[in-house]
Amino acid sequence: MGKHSGKKISYWEARSRRKDLRARTKPPKRKGPTNKRWLVLFLLIGLVIGGLFGYYAKPIGKLGAKIYLAIKQGQWQPKGKEKQEVAKSLNPISEDPSKSVNTLVLGSDLGSNKRETGWARSDVMMLVCFQERDKKAVVISIPRDTRVMIPGHGTNKVNAAHSLGGPSAAIDTVKQLLGIDVNHYASMNFEGFKQIIDTIGGVPIHLNKPINDPHAGYLPAGDLLLDGWQALVLVRSRKLPGGDLDRIKAQQAFLKALIDKAYKMRNVWKAKQMIDIVSKYCQMDYSGGDLLTLAEEARGFKIEDVQFVTIPGTPKNIGGVSYYVVNEPAVAQLISEVEADTQVSPDMMADLQRFEAGSQSRVEELYGPDADVITVVGGAKKSTWAVPVVAEELRLLGHEKVSEGGLSKQVHTQTTVYYRGEAKKACENLKKSVPELADAVEVQNDQVAIQYNSPLVVVLGPDFVTPNIISIYGRTVKPALQLDNLGKPVKSFT
Repeated sequence: MGKHSGKKISYWEARSRRKDLRARTKPPKRKGPTNKRWLVLFLLIGLVIGGLFGYYAKPIGKLGAKIYLAIKQGQWQPKGKEKQEVAKSLNPISEDPSKSVNTLVLGSDLGSNKRETGWARSDVMMLVCFQERDKKAVVISIPRDTRVMIPGHGTNKVNAAHSLGGPSAAIDTVKQLLGIDVNHYASMNFEGFKQIIDTIGGVPIHLNKPINDPHAGYLPAGDLLLDGWQALVLVRSRKLPGGDLDRIKAQQAFLKALIDKAYKMRNVWKAKQMIDIVSKYCQMDYSGGDLLTLAEEARGFKIEDVQFVTIPGTPKNIGGVSYYVVNEPAVAQLISEVEADTQVSPDMMADLQRFEAGSQSRVEELYGPDADVITVVGGAKKSTWAVPVVAEELRLLGHEKVSEGGLSKQVHTQTTVYYRGEAKKACENLKKSVPELADAVEVQNDQVAIQYNSPLVVVLGPDFVTPNIISIYGRTVKPALQLDNLGKPVKSFT
């Protein structure tokens, strides 16, 4: 019992009066968007984060994940003019469920140089072809030194495409190189990569040999649990017996281990951390809804169903610069199989392995566009006999290296001079210096030039007429030479 205004009141009446007093002195509640924002926040933190990427099938989890990703997607998507250019470069996804969705994945080396800004070269480049219906995928690795034609920028290494024109240039270059649609892209720099590896607690992997690269770092052999920095050493090191091809194998092995580790992860807080890291360090065209759809489609997917391949080619040296020159027929066959069934046949896999083995054992010299190198080829059976005669004439004219290429696989009805795009002037000079080639057709074709390893390729037509050339003492000379002034043959020097 208590007292109030001199009168005795019950406990319950006193409690009622205190409650009434608090209600009258409490400030009015705020109404509006603030309350909605807090509602969303609590929904995300309390119930929903566990639904990220489809880990939990509860409807409220999916809703929360969708809201959270929708909030974050503005941070990772391209903006302004760049967004428009990317949209033009990407192909729409096919409605055919048997067709794969192809995502270009780039690992940018932005951050390797301090105070570096803007677009950077891509240190890792893979095309991930995922087919949802049958739960299978092919990951196509593209060596960073692959020699390509970058639209609007000329011939260069494929890793320069991103630095020269951003993601749209990288997408256009890969589409032109492989002849395949690209539906999405995603790129991440070094710092984001390191933080993701650290967030998931490292990635287990086994190294048969130690890595000791002065530019990347050191890793011992054996069973390792790689943290972010160590993972970068593994995927970036080129100090390997097979060079860039061994480096790609290391990247593929690491990617398998990473997918396996991430797939087993069920930690709600870590899932949120990963989304935050992606938002800060990654750029991609995916929306939040796209990521959730992808996560749903990937359910039941096994790492064993992923095929890892590298585009076939050969390391070559062009003018002192190391390139990886693709084998175009083999690439066409590879892409044909991927597009048909998101699968690479056992025969094709065996061919790719033979390419890798051959590429690691040799590096060919490929002459640059400024090299004084010419190959002479017969364009028809009628003209093959003239090949050595024309080759000898070109040698007499002082050309540095002249090769004889035999019979062309393609029949030519007229004499043709093929030239690399940068060797047009050399082609014009050649025609001026050799009267028999004055009426030859000029054709710019980089593929023919690379095939014969020459900036200039002369293909002799069936009606080609050779110049008169005489051989004296086994040495070919021009007929204009005064034979009477040669003197008597020397039979002996003793």
